[in-house]
Amino acid sequence: MSKYEADITPLIRRFLISTALLLIAAVVCAGLTRTRRLMEKTHDGLLKASAGLGRVREASESREKALAILKTLYMQSAASTSPERQIYAKVDELTARLRPDDQTITTIARTGIEVSLQYTFKFINPSYSEFLNNVSYLGGSVFPLTTVSTVVIAQSEAGGKSLLTCTVTGKIITSEKIGP
Repeated sequence: MSKYEADITPLIRRFLISTALLLIAAVVCAGLTRTRRLMEKTHDGLLKASAGLGRVREASESREKALAILKTLYMQSAASTSPERQIYAKVDELTARLRPDDQTITTIARTGIEVSLQYTFKFINPSYSEFLNNVSYLGGSVFPLTTVSTVVIAQSEAGGKSLLTCTVTGKIITSEKIGP
């Protein structure tokens, strides 16, 4: 090994070590910068979420107040009306809203605390959307509860014309005892 090589070898070692240390420092700095940016994003998201949390609490409290008022009004109305009257009022409401071509209702039946009435509504040549809306309204009615047991769609001919008859059968149900 020449004197020149002996003099340059420690310099090369120092250069390689310092380059490696500089590279490690650069990678650590890049990682720290990325982590800082992610933490800033997370912090901003948390600030937005905490601001939204207040609005959610307010909406929840408002909803609870509205439900309490509705429950109070409902209980007062339901407690002051007999189950028979509730059911017959529902039949009148359904007849006025749905306007069936024919309807049949049974007498009111009592089973324990349940008070119910069977109904059958017939619609002749209804439009498809009108019929779906009627069945949907019957199935979605909550007080007194209106159920849909069967839906029958039949096609027949009368006087050379095709008739589409849609029959909906169900039950209107309420309770003898309302409230706690």
